Amino acid sequence: MGSAARKAKTDNHPASKAAKLELRRHILEHVSPARVFDGFCGTGEMYRGVWHEAEDYVGCDERPWARTHPPRFVADNRRVMRAIDLHAFNVFDLDAYGSPWEQVTILAARRSWAPGEKGGLVITDGSSLNLRWGGVPHAVAKLAGMASAQGVPSTAGIPELQALALVGFVRRAAVKVLQMWQAEGKSAANVCYTALVFEGLPAC
Repeated sequence: MGSAARKAKTDNHPASKAAKLELRRHILEHVSPARVFDGFCGTGEMYRGVWHEAEDYVGCDERPWARTHPPRFVADNRRVMRAIDLHAFNVFDLDAYGSPWEQVTILAARRSWAPGEKGGLVITDGSSLNLRWGGVPHAVAKLAGMASAQGVPSTAGIPELQALALVGFVRRAAVKVLQMWQAEGKSAANVCYTALVFEGLPAC
């Protein structure tokens, strides 16, 4: 380790916590009863702030469970999402440190929605480091229908790529968006918070 101390990752930057809680409250207002899968639950701050009001809740995090934490899977959330029945949940909270799009891709592939069935998705996208290096996460490129995860125009930013990826999710999941809310991170990091409510499309 070099002389410069590493900056510790924080589950929820104090300046952004209020925005995160507000987005999740929007979901609870529109999806009821809410059954939440929280893929990056950390120490349970979002559970204590909002998700404890949901009908059902299960978290997931690789850090060990403690008595003060809400119920969780202690595992890589991608493995869990590929192994369990995602139809047990109708709200998915993917508050990633970096990119949540691999998890979103798994969700689109493994959770179908009945016509008119409502669902919610909350994501935190902090893919700015990849963009500075001239590329995007592979899962974003896949969802957005891009030929390559490299060579993105320098003018592209997280909001633009996120919009493309969300269009890909909507198409793959066969849903339509009913409501969407966004907020920018308040810390020095380039982060975008998004919550959306959607419903399954009528059968063709």
